[in-house]
Amino acid sequence: MSAALGQWPNAPLAYVLAQVRFEPFLEIEKHIPALQSSLRDQYPRYLRTERVVFQVLPQAGSQLSRIQPVGLLGWEFGSASNHASVIVQQDSLVLQATEYETYASFGQQWRDVMHRVGEHIPSLFTNRIGLRYIDFILPNPGETPEAYMAERLRCDPEPGLPYQAHRGLTAAEYHLEQGLLAVRYSRLAGQPVLPPDLESPGSLALEPSAIMQRAVSADQPTAVLDIDRYMPLSVAYDADVLGNLFAQLHGDIQVAFKAMTTDHARAVWQEEPPL
Repeated sequence: MSAALGQWPNAPLAYVLAQVRFEPFLEIEKHIPALQSSLRDQYPRYLRTERVVFQVLPQAGSQLSRIQPVGLLGWEFGSASNHASVIVQQDSLVLQATEYETYASFGQQWRDVMHRVGEHIPSLFTNRIGLRYIDFILPNPGETPEAYMAERLRCDPEPGLPYQAHRGLTAAEYHLEQGLLAVRYSRLAGQPVLPPDLESPGSLALEPSAIMQRAVSADQPTAVLDIDRYMPLSVAYDADVLGNLFAQLHGDIQVAFKAMTTDHARAVWQEEPPL
């Protein structure tokens, strides 16, 4: 049986993240013990963290802006397998996963987390939601990522140039009726890695998914497809309303994924993975 994420035996999916951002709640810490008790059955691992971020504070008149360090508290709850974790901060809620069957099951898992947060942390006010999928493009022997990606997204090597290795980046942003969809395609050689902003989103580092562990030679052409769908909001926190909006975000990502990959790619991903 394949260990690939999703329903295809050789699917490229490596990592999924869902996020709700809300207006900062400075007293959120006092609600964390009750939330932990509610999450413990599904997410028994726990870690309290504090990250330092730097705020730029404008000054009056012609004075230079002042940079001030600020401690950002966080609480992380990991699953027993450590393939999923919930991250709560003073201004956000995240579910990240390296284990995934279908959006129906992931969406229900996310909706359940949002419900529990709403039950134990009162009066949150949502200002943005986002859903992000990271795919690792590992071509079959003798192929390159260009056979897998739509032509408008490719960053092919320059023909005739005597290069030893090739890397490239294509980025696009689409303004939709509600919010945006950002696509980043990185063409590289060797083992793909998560984008830098996701390498350590929490201190309870997740176990890597199967495709993240697949052996890749240092000179093998590979790529990373990063699809990020997000939507600004200004509404009271409601798990059911947000759950329905996340289903819309997922639908948009599905459309984008099909438009940006080739028929050949989808045929390969529906086959059993190479040994």
